Amino acid sequence: FIGPPTSPPRQSVPNGSRADDPDTLSADAPDSSPLSNGRNPSADNMKTELTFSARKSSNSEMKDASSTKTPLPVAGTPENDTEGKAEKEDKKPTEIEVVFTTAFEEAETPATCMEKIKAIKRLYWALYVVTTLLAALAIFYVENNSAQREWHLLTGYAWVCLMLAYGDGTPREYFRPIDETNTDGRKFYAFWLIAMTSFVSWVMAKSIQNSSKLGARYGMLGGLAYAAWFVGVFTTGVIIYLLRKQGYYSLPDFINDRYGPLATVMFELTVMYRLYNEVWSNTIVIADFFGESLSDTWKLAAWVSMAIPALYTLIGGMRASLYSDALQAVLMCVLLAMTYYTIVSQIHSNEALQLYAKEYHESDSLWSYNPVKGRVMFSLEGGMDLFWTGILQGALSYTFMDPALTDRAFLASKEVMVGGFALGGALAVAYVTVFGFIGVYGNMLGNCVADGFCPATDLKGATAASVKGGEPSAVATVLGPAYYSLICLVIITSAISTLDSTFSAVAKAVGPDLHGFITKGRPVNPSEADATDVLLGRLAIVVVGICGTLPLLYDPDELNATTVTGTMVPGLGPPIYMAAFACLVSQAWSGRRTTTKTRPLLFLLPFCFSAALGTIYQMASQAENCAPFKLTACAAPGWLATPTCATYSTYYKCVRASGCWDDSDNVQCLAANDTLTNKLGSCNLECAAESRYSTVVDLSGFNVGQGSYKNLFGVNLVSAVGALCMFLFAASDDLLEKRLEAAKAKTDASNALEISL
Repeated sequence: FIGPPTSPPRQSVPNGSRADDPDTLSADAPDSSPLSNGRNPSADNMKTELTFSARKSSNSEMKDASSTKTPLPVAGTPENDTEGKAEKEDKKPTEIEVVFTTAFEEAETPATCMEKIKAIKRLYWALYVVTTLLAALAIFYVENNSAQREWHLLTGYAWVCLMLAYGDGTPREYFRPIDETNTDGRKFYAFWLIAMTSFVSWVMAKSIQNSSKLGARYGMLGGLAYAAWFVGVFTTGVIIYLLRKQGYYSLPDFINDRYGPLATVMFELTVMYRLYNEVWSNTIVIADFFGESLSDTWKLAAWVSMAIPALYTLIGGMRASLYSDALQAVLMCVLLAMTYYTIVSQIHSNEALQLYAKEYHESDSLWSYNPVKGRVMFSLEGGMDLFWTGILQGALSYTFMDPALTDRAFLASKEVMVGGFALGGALAVAYVTVFGFIGVYGNMLGNCVADGFCPATDLKGATAASVKGGEPSAVATVLGPAYYSLICLVIITSAISTLDSTFSAVAKAVGPDLHGFITKGRPVNPSEADATDVLLGRLAIVVVGICGTLPLLYDPDELNATTVTGTMVPGLGPPIYMAAFACLVSQAWSGRRTTTKTRPLLFLLPFCFSAALGTIYQMASQAENCAPFKLTACAAPGWLATPTCATYSTYYKCVRASGCWDDSDNVQCLAANDTLTNKLGSCNLECAAESRYSTVVDLSGFNVGQGSYKNLFGVNLVSAVGALCMFLFAASDDLLEKRLEAAKAKTDASNALEISL
């Protein structure tokens, strides 16, 4: 260690021990020692080697020793050498010898420190000026070329986040700026920072877009059903709190310690796949506000929306992500509140819309509007199947594969963290539920126009199908130019807040986790990361950012299927939450391993079971990259009060374009064509198209209920229960081994007793 000449030497504490543990060896450097006698040994760069003996003591002996300070002997003097020899001869086997080699360098003067501080401040001011000039040039370019006004939002957003990113660039600040050691004294600050970052880091742009679409399909329950996934924010905080009580500093550290290197590799591969998907799934939502799919402005918006969070996370890492998250959380809540107020005002000012909604959809309130009159809202058919799917995935498994959230659960002290995650989870559930009302309003107005009760001018140029399907950009068009920019800013905020969390997670996964695993045989504590970890993390941000955006440039629709990864990872849950709660049952099952024996089967068996079942589900239900959420925007004619031939034609064209067309759709289309022909006189639906795919795997036996997501819910239920059973089956080996060892010990004791008798 390097420090002023009067600094006492810091003792090294064995890994896993506490400095105040009576069993931990310690020694006090006295005021009368040669290290604190006023001399300046750094004048000639002197190196001093201190050699002394210490032994384990009882609590009373430690108290006696602490009240009497004895000068530390300096090696090299005859008398001290004699005392050392005598002490070595008399010491017991429990005694050990500790050697400190301490290098002293001349302490910097206050003037030198101030000069360094001024130089750093000058550098920051230079960066601030350059960033501001670049932002001004971008604004000038947008104005000069009469570009879309939303480019100003991206420019201003980039400027603010970059200004927050400049600061301390040490590895510790880059990966873990708040931990157990620096939370005391600023618990209030740490609590709100953790609450805000746990709230916004998982509220993705794709999440709120899906919430809006589901609101159009199921009403208020649609947004609530999607918000069910965000219950996982709270459960993640509780489970990781229990893991941190056992001494773990990251999920890879826990998995490597309990389940071995193969399980760690499998987990890290899953994590990287998830992070890769988060890049394109968020940039595509922002790009949709800047032009038609695959247009030049659409592509540019996708690249810019990726580059902004990548750049400021590249500079500041986790610290920059946390500061920007706090700002983004406040901005998101304020903007959504304004949007909700505007929607309610527009409904109350439109009498035709109110009368239509009350007559054909039970209510004109956003909270009780029913897209399909007569359908029970809180039923499996009304969306509860998706709600329970969200509870299963979110609460038990889905969050564990996303380090954008779990990394934050290892920040601050564990007590502060669990409270912050509880508040952040509540905010996330509320936010996603309320955002679904945008889709509810869109469905209400779109149906009103399509059924002829409201004038087409109410759509203000948006297509009825898009508005009725709850597309945020289409509903924003209906609200007017100002609110189009407002909702665009909400989308930008949620997307970029998720992307910066993604990139900070990428840096940690490649730096301390993978680099430490390869070089040291274990994931490194982010608080102990070095400059190499930072460099590798920054390179990983660049690679993942580019690779995660490139696929959007040629076929974004085919990638949509990969977002339904939650069906493949329920197996991640049992190895984590069972080990976390085991410490509440028995102390023998808590803490780090005390032997060299790992249990990889406890992780691999449930993980591979769920991954295999999820893969089969994907192949069976969405070959050619069909995904259930694609059909949400198709606006099934059954939603309308008076379906026509044109609405059915539009619907089946949308189904074919989504890649979800199968034999059952063809049969339904032919039946609808016959019914409409008999009712209207003529209707020529295009039903002759061949199926885009066929499946040889039938998972209909897993169906639960009759809702649209009956198969998804059933497969996830089987996967979650099956994974837990697989974990318990593998864990039974431990229980049997302990039972057999106890029986053998009892038999041996009985035999020994018989022999002695």
